[in-house]
Amino acid sequence: MFKCLTDLLRRGPRDERVLALEQEAQRLRLDLAEREQTSARLRQELARQRGGADARVTEAVQAQIERLLSDLSTPVAQLLTQAHLLEEEGKPVHAKDVLTVAKRLVRTLEDNGLTLEGRVGERVPFDPDHHEPLSADVSLEVGQTVTVRFVGVAYQGKVLRKAGVEQRGEGRVER
Repeated sequence: MFKCLTDLLRRGPRDERVLALEQEAQRLRLDLAEREQTSARLRQELARQRGGADARVTEAVQAQIERLLSDLSTPVAQLLTQAHLLEEEGKPVHAKDVLTVAKRLVRTLEDNGLTLEGRVGERVPFDPDHHEPLSADVSLEVGQTVTVRFVGVAYQGKVLRKAGVEQRGEGRVER
């Protein structure tokens, strides 16, 4: 019996250690589950915020496009009316009226960030990043004086269309 009690006493603390370890393992499992739930909740919140940011960006872009199109609507309507008068009704349209509408269109685009590079007839040093020769037969050197025949177009510093240029004196007579 003494031996049995001794065995029980020996097992007791070890059983308590096992029990303590099992309790610690259970606590760690609960802690891990709680952290996984927190992580999942935070991922959902992040996805929601990203979706909200995307929606705000889309909304801002749509508003900007709507404002641009609204600004362009009057000159476009006038231009289409002039085209109808000329093509369908055979009524004369004055070039000056068409140019006035075209200038309004360009001004509206400039007000919304479009940049015109060069002026027709302007003499400038050739820059291949901003100019394009109108003739493939011409070899232009950087810095060589050229004449702008078609303006270039840029938006936010990015060249969308290079200015069309000719060698100085080529084509039309200079003024």
